[in-house]
Amino acid sequence: MTSDPLVVSRPAEIRAVLADSRFTVDPVPRPPFALTVAWLRGAVGRFTEGSMHAERRAAGVAVLAELDPGALRAEAFRLASRDIAPAPCPPEQVPVLVLAIALGVRAEDGPSAVRAVAAIAPAYLPGVGAGPGEEKSRDVADQGLVELSRLLGDPSSERLAVLAGLLAQAYAPTVALVRGALAAAATRFPAGGGTTPAKSRPAEAWSVEELLDETLRHDPPVRTLRRRTPGDGRIVVLDVTAAGRDPQALPDRDLPRAGGEAEYLTFGAGPRACPGRHVALALAAGTIEAATR
Repeated sequence: MTSDPLVVSRPAEIRAVLADSRFTVDPVPRPPFALTVAWLRGAVGRFTEGSMHAERRAAGVAVLAELDPGALRAEAFRLASRDIAPAPCPPEQVPVLVLAIALGVRAEDGPSAVRAVAAIAPAYLPGVGAGPGEEKSRDVADQGLVELSRLLGDPSSERLAVLAGLLAQAYAPTVALVRGALAAAATRFPAGGGTTPAKSRPAEAWSVEELLDETLRHDPPVRTLRRRTPGDGRIVVLDVTAAGRDPQALPDRDLPRAGGEAEYLTFGAGPRACPGRHVALALAAGTIEAATR
C-alpha cells in the first residue's frame, strides 16, 4: 500500500530537507544514447545522486559560467521590445530564445529552437504524459529533441545532454515567471495610471526587481519540489507556494537590498539549488522591462 505524500510547507523545514542529502530525487531509467527525451532525462544531472550528480552538475555550471547575465538581459530586452516587428516569439518565450542563441543556436534559427524546446519540456519531468496521449506526447517531444540537436550543430551526446537539459529545465519556469510578473505589472500599472489599493504607490515606483520579487514569493514558477524520504522512499512534497506566503516567515524574509539577494525557494536550496538562477532572473528582467515600458 502506497503511503500518502508528506507535505512540507514551512520555509525552514523545506530548506532542511533540501540540505539533507538523505532525501533523494525521483530516479529515472538510463537508456543508451538515442535522440529521445527518455535518454535525455537519464543523461542529465537533475535526476541523479552522488558523484554522478556532482559531475553532471559541474558540466552545466561550466556552461552557465560562460554566459554574461548583463548581456543576456540586454538581448532579452531588445528581442522583447515592441520596436521589433514581427516579434520572434511571444514575450514569455523570449528568455529561452535568448538562451538558445547564447548556447549555440544561430540567431535566425532561434524561433525554431524555441518550438523544439517547447515540445521537449512537457515530457522532460518523470510522470508527464501518463495518460491516453502519452505516446503522442512522447513522439512530439522526441522529434523536438532531434530538431534541437540539429539546431545546436549535432554536438556530442555529453554536450547535447548539458545544453538540451539546460533549455528544457529553463522553459516552463521562465515562461511562468514572465507571465506571472506581467500579470503583476498589469495590476501595478492599471490602464490610465493610478495606484493599487493594497500598496498605494505610484505605478512608476515599482521596479522590475520588485515585480519579480513579488512573483517569486507569491506566484512562484515552480510551485512544488519533490524528494523521497530515507529508507522507505515516501514522497515528500515541498510546497514552495505556501512557504512564500508563510506569515511567520514574512517579517524575516531576505528582501533584495544592496549587497545581497533574496533567497527564493522556487529555485531550490542546498547542494541541488538551481545553478541557472542568475541567468533566469536576468533573462526574465530584460523581457519584463521591454514588455512593460
